[in-house]
Amino acid sequence: MEITLTISQRAVLDEVSQTSSYTGTKKDADEKAYDRIRTTEEDRSELLRFWNECRAEVAQTFIRMLVLEGMATDGDTYDLVLNVSVAFDRALLPSMQLGLFSYFVQSIAAKWYMYSNKEESGAYADVGKAILDEVKRKALYKKKPVRPTYG
Repeated sequence: MEITLTISQRAVLDEVSQTSSYTGTKKDADEKAYDRIRTTEEDRSELLRFWNECRAEVAQTFIRMLVLEGMATDGDTYDLVLNVSVAFDRALLPSMQLGLFSYFVQSIAAKWYMYSNKEESGAYADVGKAILDEVKRKALYKKKPVRPTYG
């Protein structure tokens, strides 16, 4: 059975921007933190490189289940199509999609923070990895069979 997880690249990069701005604002002891940590439009090419690195990590993580991984023709929509067990629980799809979105945000922020906020970079990378592992566990999950009832 195939499932599709879809996220918006623009929404991910907007969330990375919001996260980096918030992080820079909260560094009270460092007056220049906001300008150093937050992402700007000039950083877009670097953020897109990080996006593509994350895509490669996703493909590697799901390599045994991977049917399709890539950007749609609109240039914004990312699709991850996986071949899962017929016993897969479709109720997990919304949380998997949210997890994939969060993985991209955390991992791109971690990569950005290697330049601008090294002390928090590792924590963001660890959270991103844990989220991606959780999405994979959900993809591998199988519902218990239900015994049919006859009337």
